[in-house]
Amino acid sequence: MVSTNVTNDGGNGNASAENKTPPQQMAPKKPTPPSFALRARNFAVKSLRFGSTVVGIAVAANVASHIYEINQVDTFFGGNNTDSSSDKEGAQSDDKSKGKSKKSVLVLPFSNLKVVERRSGDFDDLKRLGPDRDKQPTIVLEAKELVKIIHTAASDPNITALHADFGEGMRFPCGLGHMEEIRNAIRVFNESHRRHRDPNTNHNPVFAMQRNGDPKQSYAFGHSFQWNEYFLASAFTHVHLQSRGALHLFGVTASNTFLRSALDKYGIKAHVFKHGDYKTAPNMFTEDKYSKPHLEAVKSMTASLNNTIFSCIEKARDLNFDSVMRKSMFDYGSLSAANGADLGLIDAMFPVDPLLSLLHANKEVAAGDKEKVEDGKDLIKEKKAKLEEIFGLNKSFDKFVATEQVSLVKYHEMMKKKAKLEERRKYFTKLAESSTAASLILSTIGLAPREAKLLPSKVEKIAVVTVDGSIGSSLSYEIIESLRKIRTDDDVKCLVLRVNSPGGSVTSSEAILEELKILEK
Repeated sequence: MVSTNVTNDGGNGNASAENKTPPQQMAPKKPTPPSFALRARNFAVKSLRFGSTVVGIAVAANVASHIYEINQVDTFFGGNNTDSSSDKEGAQSDDKSKGKSKKSVLVLPFSNLKVVERRSGDFDDLKRLGPDRDKQPTIVLEAKELVKIIHTAASDPNITALHADFGEGMRFPCGLGHMEEIRNAIRVFNESHRRHRDPNTNHNPVFAMQRNGDPKQSYAFGHSFQWNEYFLASAFTHVHLQSRGALHLFGVTASNTFLRSALDKYGIKAHVFKHGDYKTAPNMFTEDKYSKPHLEAVKSMTASLNNTIFSCIEKARDLNFDSVMRKSMFDYGSLSAANGADLGLIDAMFPVDPLLSLLHANKEVAAGDKEKVEDGKDLIKEKKAKLEEIFGLNKSFDKFVATEQVSLVKYHEMMKKKAKLEERRKYFTKLAESSTAASLILSTIGLAPREAKLLPSKVEKIAVVTVDGSIGSSLSYEIIESLRKIRTDDDVKCLVLRVNSPGGSVTSSEAILEELKILEK
């Protein structure tokens, strides 16, 4: 029998059992630390998110920079294609219809322009950081770069004129070969209104009659001109000289130094080996004056150069000097500005360069200064009369319509920017052709055309190799390596060899020649 004890607990009705212990509370468990793999995965996820954000910001910044450069180039060039391959007639007609073309003059500062065949480094740019940084810096351009700039300006509807500033003379000598290249480029600019795209080298009047818009004007101004400088300036349609300036037209000259007497004084005798009487380089050590073959060679060379330069000047200036007149000019000495004007060598004489005053006057006329004169035609007459009073202007500037000037450095920088944008455009177009999604994305943000044109898989190339400086083993090795690479490149269809060298090693020159012969085969 089981007995149960019941205790009355103040009416609470709670029953308790003797000998029963209350339950103990369980201690909370400590959290298990994450494993190394889990921590690594979390870190990778956060890094990926951060990296994606950084990459997104970088891509957005690059896209924004690209679009900004596009707008900058389009604003500078007026949204027109300035490539020489473009249809200039269509560009000009579209430009006239829109009425948004600028009227600018491109300034060529020949007084501080250094024309080289190939850049040797950025040392000239470092000079700007020196004590002379506040002075006018020297502009260094390769000859082909300057030619390309002038060609681009010829097809640019915003450039209406060229203005060359010769100052007191060209500080840096420029070879006649480079000058001839620049003259031909200026001739292309002068005749850019013709439908015939090639330079009118023979001044054929038939080509000159075929008009494609108004002819562009080119001006050259200098305080004085040496023979070589005037050879370049004569290519411009208008040549202006400072009122008290002079033309030093003495022709091409040559001088040689002979050390035979000095060597004999010290008992030194030079032993040289030469082939033929006209190999005159050793005569410096073996002769004390010109030998008959040496003098004949020098006179023949200088006469040939002078005749060529005179012929170019006569064609450009529409002159006809006979041999007697040519000799008289050489023998006369320096010609004053008035003498030059009488002979037709210059068009006008000015006390200072009138470019800034002309730009200011044209800008005021274009803006329509209503406060001074109500009628725009009266304003033009007033400005023209004022300029004629100050400068004595003639008909040279009747067709000068530019209202602003563009520096050579600025124009060159914008051309390089445009070239980079063209390379990017080709890259984005090629990328858009790879997939529909890429094409949609790139066309949406404006990096590729909506209808991408297929680019040719193979592009034919023209290789340009420059031989600059004295030919030795080092230069020969560099040229030969370039020629061998060209020989193995099937896309290269043509080679242009530019030579700017006084000569050098016979062995090295022959090595280059043999490589060229193999390349022809």
